Amino acid sequence: MNPDLLDRRSSESCLRTSAAGTDDDLSVVALVGPDDAATPLALRLDGTAIRVRGYIAPSLVVRPGRLLLTEASLAPCQLCGNIHGVPVGLQIEPSALPEADIAMHEPVDVSGILRLGSPDDAEAGAAREIVLLDATILRCRQPGPAAGFEARHWLRRFLEDRSSPAVHRRPIRSAPPVTGAGPADTILTNGTVRTVDEAFTAAEAVAIREGRFIAVGSAQEVATHAGPDTEIIDLDGRAAVPGLIDSHIHQFYLGLNLPTVQLLDARSVADVQARIAERASETPSGEWIVGTSGWHESLLAEGRLPTRWELDEAAPDNPVIVPRGGHVVTVNSRALERAGITDDTPDPTGGVIVRDPDSGEATGVLLETAAYFARRVAPLIPPEDEMADLLKAAMKELNSYGVVSVTDPVIDETSISVYRRLRDEDAITVRSELLYKAADRAGTERGIAAMQAETSDDLLCFAGIKFMLDGGVEGARLREPYRIVPGEQPHADYRGLLMTPPGGEEEFVDCLRLVAEAGLQAQTHGVGDEAIDVIVRCYATVAEDLPIADLRWTLMHVFLPTDEAIETMRRIGVLATVQDHPVLLGHNQRRWWGDERAAAAIPIRRLIDSGLLVGGGTDGPVVPVDPFLSMWWMVTRGTLMGYKLGEDQAIGAAEALKLYTINNARIMGVEDERGSIEPGKLADLAVLSQDIVEVDADEIRNTRALLTMVGGKVVHRDGM
Repeated sequence: MNPDLLDRRSSESCLRTSAAGTDDDLSVVALVGPDDAATPLALRLDGTAIRVRGYIAPSLVVRPGRLLLTEASLAPCQLCGNIHGVPVGLQIEPSALPEADIAMHEPVDVSGILRLGSPDDAEAGAAREIVLLDATILRCRQPGPAAGFEARHWLRRFLEDRSSPAVHRRPIRSAPPVTGAGPADTILTNGTVRTVDEAFTAAEAVAIREGRFIAVGSAQEVATHAGPDTEIIDLDGRAAVPGLIDSHIHQFYLGLNLPTVQLLDARSVADVQARIAERASETPSGEWIVGTSGWHESLLAEGRLPTRWELDEAAPDNPVIVPRGGHVVTVNSRALERAGITDDTPDPTGGVIVRDPDSGEATGVLLETAAYFARRVAPLIPPEDEMADLLKAAMKELNSYGVVSVTDPVIDETSISVYRRLRDEDAITVRSELLYKAADRAGTERGIAAMQAETSDDLLCFAGIKFMLDGGVEGARLREPYRIVPGEQPHADYRGLLMTPPGGEEEFVDCLRLVAEAGLQAQTHGVGDEAIDVIVRCYATVAEDLPIADLRWTLMHVFLPTDEAIETMRRIGVLATVQDHPVLLGHNQRRWWGDERAAAAIPIRRLIDSGLLVGGGTDGPVVPVDPFLSMWWMVTRGTLMGYKLGEDQAIGAAEALKLYTINNARIMGVEDERGSIEPGKLADLAVLSQDIVEVDADEIRNTRALLTMVGGKVVHRDGM
């Protein structure tokens, strides 16, 4: 942020700071300017004792013990571990650890000696190093900096000064009547067309013209729409269904994940080592090797993550990081060194550095916020050209499963730019609804501004804001403590993370009000029972004053909801999306939560029977992106470990198909355009290798998409 934005009073306040210190606090942006360059004020204060107010985060500089002080509170992405839109920061080297744990969203006062590196120490064109030495970190009792300037206040004023922009959320509308005349462009006939209309009708054929369905019915009826140039596709008895919709999948990150070392089919630590070693053989010494996040250690014969020493054997000359989902990583010794983690590094708040129970050495396994320290020094996202190619590849991957539409729930300015680029190039093959991830009021304001600055259409919709109030299986906020897991979770009173904004529930309600006033959708990640209660309570508070039902506000994941939370959701019109996490994560649900809570998790049958609208998804690439694996889990409650969890919460195959089609369209607010095969709707459909409504439940997971169409255009064909 440009230091010229500092107002005169703030600058004068900064200048009054002396070596002895005063009651005035400097802001980070008063010292660190664009491109991490020292400001004129920092140059004048070099070598003096100062006090700065800000927020603590792990350092972007690879140096043990060094932290970063940032102007605004930051939260690591629980999917990729990075901070999106990292601002400038001041490096600090504490003389000792704080007496009390300091959270990354908690403002702190830091005093120390400002030291600027010599210009001769910097590489050509690089900024001089700016460090606060011998720093003392104190918890701040005030809500924000005492100086007159603070980033989120400036942003709020900036937004308030603008004239109120129009809300760009696409209005809910009825499907347009089929107009015009002429033959169909395409007819699919001689099959079983599962329309998923109100009566769940089965038809024989469907006709498409100009990207929309124009007729659905018997083969004879639909044949009347054929012309000399109509393409006739013989289904040969196969089933066609509405194009599948995944209401929670990290499509952008799926693209970034494609080049990583794939491990889903690994069945032993030796298998993992072999795949890492193969990648190491073609990777220059010192460069990172990154594993896929979509796998689970329970699939290995050893039933555990590989250790640093085992990864060292596979890649002794490269730092290695292997994520598992969005909340756990295992790394080798070179990666630990780059992350600044030693055997003596204490566990961060909300995280665990797993240690050998006998020697006390760090094993390389890092849980929740501890994983963030390694992720922050891992490879950054690639250039935009490469990201665009990877996003296109991710869409093609999803098309191959019959997926035509998704909600991508972790979006920032960078990914928005890439999505916009694909639309400009007419390269989008998966209709994408985007949610900007925010962690506090400032992020919410920034997200709303980003959403309102864009234009939505049928291919790309800037839908709303995503919040995250707890972690995954290892970090869900529970009312009752977790089980002790030897070598992994040693704390008898551990109950997971509650990640409300710095101002607690009050600030979260403020964030939600901003979203409602902007006419946008809010979706919030909630896994543990206590976190879900907080989310639902805050939703209900906003609903007392502002209508939210038509905005399709949603609770994501819904692992352990109480009956009271479900009833409140039903009463105020909150929707739910569920994903098949237990197919991989059931192993840790049982070990960390116990069998009873593990089996009760994601109670789909109870949610539907309570009157809630429920949509389905995968949360890929945290788990495999295969929608048929997800529907198999919904119907059988099976896991890839071979056992079932919570069979009483299973639903029927027809219900599972609804969750992946019309229900998800309703959650997105596009049910009059998508989600079923009916005249007037967009011609999105998938032809399947088998009729998932009729086959044996255990066979659903073996289904393939043979043909996928988006707006009447074939985007995938394999086997027909």
